Amino acid sequence: MRFHLLSALIGVLTLLATACSALGSPQAQSTGPIKIGMVTSLTGNYAPLGTNDKLAAQQIVDSVNADNGVSGRKIDLEIVDDGSDPNQSVIQFNKVIGDGAVAVLGPPQSTADLALKPLANEKKIPTISLGAADEQVVPVTPYMWMTAPLSSQVANVCVNFIKSQSKTKLAMLYDTKNAYAVSGHDSTNKALGAAGIQLVDDETFETSQTNFAPQFAKIADAHPDFLLVWATGAPPVVITKAWADMNTGIPLMMTAAEASTLYVQPSGAAAEGVFVQASMGVLGQSLPSSNKYKKLVDDFAGPFQQANNYYPPQFAWDGMIAATLLVDAIKRKGASSDQIRDGLDSVDLETPQGRYAFTPQKHNGMPDSANLMSVIKGGQFTPAPGVTQDQLAAAGS
Repeated sequence: MRFHLLSALIGVLTLLATACSALGSPQAQSTGPIKIGMVTSLTGNYAPLGTNDKLAAQQIVDSVNADNGVSGRKIDLEIVDDGSDPNQSVIQFNKVIGDGAVAVLGPPQSTADLALKPLANEKKIPTISLGAADEQVVPVTPYMWMTAPLSSQVANVCVNFIKSQSKTKLAMLYDTKNAYAVSGHDSTNKALGAAGIQLVDDETFETSQTNFAPQFAKIADAHPDFLLVWATGAPPVVITKAWADMNTGIPLMMTAAEASTLYVQPSGAAAEGVFVQASMGVLGQSLPSSNKYKKLVDDFAGPFQQANNYYPPQFAWDGMIAATLLVDAIKRKGASSDQIRDGLDSVDLETPQGRYAFTPQKHNGMPDSANLMSVIKGGQFTPAPGVTQDQLAAAGS
């Protein structure tokens, strides 16, 4: 049933992209600025994600341009807002291509990325997606890559952590209108049996829901050891506050989509003690000096924090890596869409999130070791109990 739910969602998005497709792709220029499009969410439910993608990508582009660009050519990053609406993602994707973009970054939401996937391949526009559903890059198609962790990687970290705590009962609550949440939920389900964990309750909701009392009552009655929530944007904040008010004593676990100050701050005291799967960049302040990527983490995090007054959250790292890999591809192979595709297919680069390596057969790159479990303490993401110094030292390798 879950497979059919995600398949149906992808099918609708594919039809949407085909219906909205414009003809032709931009002709690359050999001189002048290199036009890159960024379709992101600056308003609506996913604004906390898209805003940080934008800030990080712009930081990388500004740094490259300040250093005379790529072979003397500046990067012209055109940023457009999809309003957290996949329909608008398609429209804005077509807009930046019409404006001459030879490659595209974004969006931060998997539902939108899946809407763009057939369009990117039809138009032969290299697109680095910033959502995290496996289906964005599995199976591989020629013109879409991703920098965020796969939802299955996130799921494995959550399941392995629960097992490491000698717990055996899990409840899940997930958003059926969010492709990342559906994919992550399904990946979690697949991993439970081998870990000896029982799914004692499985609840659903839709993105616009604000009252979770019916689901919470069933979850509490099932007495799980953890409640794992798969969702993005505003719902996790509402869930966190309401779950804290229930005072069940059942620990709450969130995924990488909540590894952000823009989740922690509005959740307030209710976020204290919540477990959140996070990448090594989010935990950068806790990485030991022996971690080989520590300097790369600090070199990005320092300027970002100085400019924005907070430490970079998960989506800033995703946007930063996407922009970095795109610039690397252009430097090595050239600035036409076909050259960028060849460059991305041969990426082998050490980044603040570990070593990324793409091939024509593999379009995701975050190492498993870069994905960790955190817990919120004093409003900060800290390594969860059981995350060792050896793990932190080896993160990204």
